[in-house]
Amino acid sequence: MSYIKYLFIVIIVILSVNKTSFALGRIVDYFLNNQNAWNTTKRITDITPATIVVEDGLEGLEFELTDLTSGDEVALVFLETKKVEKMKREGFCNLKGKLIRGKNRIVSVITRNHGNRKKFHYKFTLQKNVSNAPVIIYNDGDAVLECEYDGTLPVEDDSNLSGINLLEIDVR
Repeated sequence: MSYIKYLFIVIIVILSVNKTSFALGRIVDYFLNNQNAWNTTKRITDITPATIVVEDGLEGLEFELTDLTSGDEVALVFLETKKVEKMKREGFCNLKGKLIRGKNRIVSVITRNHGNRKKFHYKFTLQKNVSNAPVIIYNDGDAVLECEYDGTLPVEDDSNLSGINLLEIDVR
């Protein structure tokens, strides 16, 4: 009898999973598994990715998540290395092992939207922090990846609510 009760609870939990959150998590898989995803996304969304040139290699290179809507989760998808970094709170993401020398394509996307699907914000800056050297902040300190949706814009379909942003980093 107790097994039936636990099975019933598990079924209720499974049925109550938010389909939208599941779909947002699938966006990461789409970018990792589809080699045309980058070009298709650029074409459909009419996004021109920002391009940053990084001299002197990868040592100390990191993204800083400086703003994230409370309860949300944002993912960084590194297409060349097929790595993903999911972040639930503000902080640093070390890029060692996630980038390679040469051109790197990075996609940022909201993978969990807590509460209000029509409001979210995230903002990443790029910096190099090597011990005994001053911190280098790229893009004049402005965000290299940022997406904000405040609920006032009309939504044509769910792709507008995914928070997708594209970035190219050329590591020399």
